[in-house]
Amino acid sequence: MNPYWTIVQDRASEYSLAHARSDAPLTAGLPVLAAHAADFSAFHTLHIAQLCLSVIVFEDCPAHLRTRAGIPDLDLLVPLDADALTVLTVAAGQRGLFGRGLAAELRNVEDQVSATARARGVAKRLLQQVPHGLVGRKRMLDIVSELENDPRAIAGVIGLTAAALRAVAAQEGAASGPAGQ
Repeated sequence: MNPYWTIVQDRASEYSLAHARSDAPLTAGLPVLAAHAADFSAFHTLHIAQLCLSVIVFEDCPAHLRTRAGIPDLDLLVPLDADALTVLTVAAGQRGLFGRGLAAELRNVEDQVSATARARGVAKRLLQQVPHGLVGRKRMLDIVSELENDPRAIAGVIGLTAAALRAVAAQEGAASGPAGQ
């Protein structure tokens, strides 16, 4: 395996662990993303999100939160009305990655709403590629590359990924019962 993808795999594991509790804050995995951005770029943090969506969310999502085709339904995992709060919460923590804070994001709410819609579309398309194996993984790289110069959409994908990881963790917690058994 290419050494870069080994790093992505390790960091995706760390990032998903940070969100393994249903009460984990949406910003729990940001130190992992900051390290990856420092080593590569903020754009490359999307590879971590891609791996988390295609491995953790896809594999662990319960049946009642999937589409008829068996794909995790992002609209059920992260309802549309949660987008703005989800993304702004994570964007506030990502100011070190992208050089902008919550205040700047709030001044450009219309841009963020549009970027979040693009992010949701990208996350859905990534999930749809998982069943296609190697061909799907290659398509995922093309899909992710569409956001290379779009920090707001990158923040959106990261926020939606964190929320989806947390939603899957909540479902796993509910399935194991109140005592975690």
